[in-house]
Amino acid sequence: MIAVAFVWFATLLHLARSYGSEPHVEIRQGILKGSTHKTWSGQTFLAFQSIPYAEPPVGNRRFQPPVPGKSWRGVFDATKPHAACPQVSIFLYNNSASESEDCLFLNVYTRNTTDLLPVVFFIHGGGFMCDDSNMDMYGPHILLDRDIVLVTFNYRLGAFGFLSLEDEALPGNNGLKDQSLALRWVKDNIRSFGGNPDSVTIFGNSAGGASVYYHVLSPLSKGLFHAAISSSGIATSTWALTRKGVAREFCRKLADRLNCPISPSQTTVKCLQAVSFGEISKEVLKLLLSDLEHSMLLTPIIEPKLPGAFISDHPVDVIRSGKFSHVPYMTGITTNDGALLSARMYSNPPSRSLNEDFEDTVSTIFYYENLTTIQNVSKEIRKFYVQDKPFDHNTKADLTDIGTDVFFYYPARATIELHAKYSTQPVYFYLFGYRGSYTHLSDYGDTSYNYGVVHSDDIVYLLSDAQLALHNSTTTDIQMRTVMTTLIDNFAKRGDPTSKLDRFITQKWEPVKRNKFSYYAIMGPNDLRTESTLYEERYNFWRKLPVFCELHDELLR
Repeated sequence: MIAVAFVWFATLLHLARSYGSEPHVEIRQGILKGSTHKTWSGQTFLAFQSIPYAEPPVGNRRFQPPVPGKSWRGVFDATKPHAACPQVSIFLYNNSASESEDCLFLNVYTRNTTDLLPVVFFIHGGGFMCDDSNMDMYGPHILLDRDIVLVTFNYRLGAFGFLSLEDEALPGNNGLKDQSLALRWVKDNIRSFGGNPDSVTIFGNSAGGASVYYHVLSPLSKGLFHAAISSSGIATSTWALTRKGVAREFCRKLADRLNCPISPSQTTVKCLQAVSFGEISKEVLKLLLSDLEHSMLLTPIIEPKLPGAFISDHPVDVIRSGKFSHVPYMTGITTNDGALLSARMYSNPPSRSLNEDFEDTVSTIFYYENLTTIQNVSKEIRKFYVQDKPFDHNTKADLTDIGTDVFFYYPARATIELHAKYSTQPVYFYLFGYRGSYTHLSDYGDTSYNYGVVHSDDIVYLLSDAQLALHNSTTTDIQMRTVMTTLIDNFAKRGDPTSKLDRFITQKWEPVKRNKFSYYAIMGPNDLRTESTLYEERYNFWRKLPVFCELHDELLR
C-alpha cells in the first residue's frame, strides 16, 4: 500500500506542475517543459513535443536497431515540432517540410487530470516511405475531448528504416524496431503524463495499420499494449511485405549506385553509413522511378532467425502457431480505399499503364515473374471488373474497386477471418462509408470525380490536421466525430467498441467469429449496424486467384 500511495503521490506531483503557464513533467530522462492548448470543443490539454525516445540514428547507428534516448540535464524544451525522418515517395504526397536523420521523437498529449487514463499510441501511415507525426499532421484536438492520453511519434522510413541485405549485417525492419522502442518508452514513462501503462491501445492507419498488426505478431512488442486497431492496412497486404531475395537485390543495386561494394555485407553497410542521407534519398528516388518493379519495396521483411529479430516467420505462420499477442483487435476499410490508386492514375489522361501496360501493373503489385501467370491473372481481373473494356474515364469506379479489393479489403478480411480462428480475444471488422464535407481525395490526384469515401477519410473524425482546422465542418460531420471517438474510447477502455450505447450508437457491434464473418457498417452518425455480407462476389473472386497464396491455403484448411 505504501508503494501504491507513493506512485499516486508522484503522479499527482508531476501533474500538479502543469497548472502554470508552462507545464512541466518529470520522466526518467529528465524534466520536460510543455505547452497548453485547446481541443476543438474548448477543453484544455497539455502538449509535450519532440521528446527523444532514441538516440539519433546517425553515423554508425544508421541501419542499426534503435538505442534508447539518454538523459539530459536541466529542462528539455518540448514545446516545438521536430523534423521529419528522411523520406521519398513516388505515389503519396509528401507533406513534410524539413527532414533530418535525427528524427526519433515522440509527442504526448494529455488532459490536465490526476487520473490514470487509457493511452492511444498512434502510428502514422505513408507507405513506410513518407509522413510524420507533428501536430499539424495528426493533432489531438478531436480525440482529447475524451479521457485519453495520445502518443504520436516518428519512425525511420524508406531505406533508412527498411533497407535489408537479409543477413546478420543488415537484417532490416529498423523502422518497426523504432516503433517497438517507442512503445517501451510509453510503458516506462506514460504514468508521468497521467496515462495508464497497463491500458495502451496501438492504433495505425494505412502503413501504420499494417505496423499495428506486425506488433500483434512480433515477440519484441509482446506485453507492451493491450488492444490494437488497424485502419486500412494489415501486414498481409502485398504492399506491406517484401518477398525474400528482393530486398537484398534492391540494397545491392542502391549500394552500386552509391559506389559502395556489394559484398561482403559488413563492408557494404559501413560504406552506406558514410554517405549523406541526401545522396541516399536521391538515389533511392532515381531507382524507384527507373524501375517500377521496386516501387513498392522498402517495406517490412521476414528477417533471418537472429536475436532481436522483429519478425522471422511469415505472418500466416505466426497466426497459425498462436504465438502472437492475444488482445482485442479491430480492423476495417473505407468503401473506396482504392482511390489511393485510381485517383493517382487519373490525375493525368489515361496512359498506357492503364491499358497496354496493365500486365506490368499486375506484375508490380503481385511480384509475379512467370509471364503466363501475369497474362492469365491480368486477363481475369480485367474480365471480372470491366468486362474486357479499355480503362478510360468511364472506368474510374471499377479501377477504384480493384485497388480497394487487392490492397485493402481482401487481405484485411481474409486475415481477420484467419485471426479469429486462433485468437482467444474478440476481433472486429468495420466498413466506413460516410463521406463528409472534408476528404483526403486531393492528396491522391484527380479531384474531378467523386471517388467516394477514400483512403484515410475515417481518420478525419479522430485526428486533426492543419487543413481540417481551417475547414468549416457541418453538423453531421461533428456528430460523426462523436460517433468515431466514442467507438475508439469504448474499445480503448473495455476492448469492445459498443460496450456503451447512446443516442447515436444504438446497435451492438458483433465480433467476427470462427467461420462466421460480420462487420459494423459505419455509414453516418445515424446509420450504424452489424451486417454479415460484404462484397461477397468480389471477395470470392480474389479467393480463386493465385495471389494471396498463404492466406488461400490456410483459409481452405
